[in-house]
Amino acid sequence: MKTHSLLIFTLAAVCAASLSGCALFKRKQTPPPVQTIAASPVSGTELDPANTEKLRHGETMRAYPVSRYVDPRDPNLMHEAHIVYRKETPAAWNLTPHAPTVVPLGPVLALSDPAEKTEILPAEVEQKMAAQNRLMAALIEQNETLTAELSRLKSEITKFRQSQTTTSKPEKQ
Repeated sequence: MKTHSLLIFTLAAVCAASLSGCALFKRKQTPPPVQTIAASPVSGTELDPANTEKLRHGETMRAYPVSRYVDPRDPNLMHEAHIVYRKETPAAWNLTPHAPTVVPLGPVLALSDPAEKTEILPAEVEQKMAAQNRLMAALIEQNETLTAELSRLKSEITKFRQSQTTTSKPEKQ
């Protein structure tokens, strides 16, 4: 019996020594609190909610309450009353905005309405446009002079034909 109690005492001492080194019984040290810096948004990269609807239509969701019903595929199943959510229209780009929208493009803002956009033309393009305008004015002037000449010639032809018909008729005696 003495050896029995000595064995138990030895086992208890070994278990106590091993448990004192076990990670389960060690006090956990809490790490120092980490300071988190809130990420501030970069200027000009986020779209405000007022302009979001001008660029993109959100999806339309509808909720339909459904009362208790028997499953059409399995008459042994009954569904309890619940709500069914259905996406009516998906999200889509707004291709016909009613007002010009300011779209943030990083730090630069641009107008998305091309009709309102005024660009300064380079000098070379302006010179070519001025040359085309002069050419068009010369063509219009030539067209007017040719039209006047044609109307004059038509009136001379009708006079000539009238004089021919009066001279070619034999006179009755």
